[in-house]
Amino acid sequence: MLIRTEGIVLKTTKYGEADLIVTYLTPDKGITRGFAKSPRKTKSRFGSSLEPLTHAKVSLMGKEQSMPTITQSDIINSFHDIRESYRDFVNVSKLVEIMVSLIPAHLPQRKMFSYFLSILQFIQSMNEEAKDALHLISQIRLLAIIGYAPKLNGCGRCGAESLDFYPDSGTTLCRKCALQPGHESKPFIRVNNKVVHFYAHSIEWPIAISNRLKPHTDTISELTAILDHHLNYLLSKKLHSSKFLTGAHQAK
Repeated sequence: MLIRTEGIVLKTTKYGEADLIVTYLTPDKGITRGFAKSPRKTKSRFGSSLEPLTHAKVSLMGKEQSMPTITQSDIINSFHDIRESYRDFVNVSKLVEIMVSLIPAHLPQRKMFSYFLSILQFIQSMNEEAKDALHLISQIRLLAIIGYAPKLNGCGRCGAESLDFYPDSGTTLCRKCALQPGHESKPFIRVNNKVVHFYAHSIEWPIAISNRLKPHTDTISELTAILDHHLNYLLSKKLHSSKFLTGAHQAK
């Protein structure tokens, strides 16, 4: 069976001496994998089209269950500039890790595909000064689309006002609800009001005008820590990209 689709390369895995297994995000097949024969032997346009984050028109032959072979791949946009920027690439890699970890394979992902493509285009066009906020907003919006965004605007059980975020519940909880059986000794993170307001705007505002948000660096740091705790609990592990980002911030 021949499948023709658009795809964004999420990651590649070496197979044997010269082959690759390529993981794509596609609109109609969602997250899917294809087998690329010998792209590592020589430098070619085919091999270049399999670089991470490349947006391409792809043809795959074979059954999905047995991993189809990539027979053709034509570059639409290489997003080379993002790969060349360490900070951009690691931040986008965090989005990729979240998608691969939380999105089931082979289900149509038209909204996610459109969103991720627009994020790549936006990051590529923006000035460096505004990118820290954009990368965080991108992560928040991604989690919202998937359905795993934490709730920070009030108690997730009764709706009462609360600024205490419980990573194991994925929400802020008021004192009454937090003290229910099973929650007595659970750790929480106190959330700043500025963080709550920025978080709400990050979800509500269209991504195309999100560069108008100008959060303080402390707000970015606090919200990043909250999302990392949230993801650590969801995935039962720390994302590899989070470790690299921590090193990058320390090196600043």
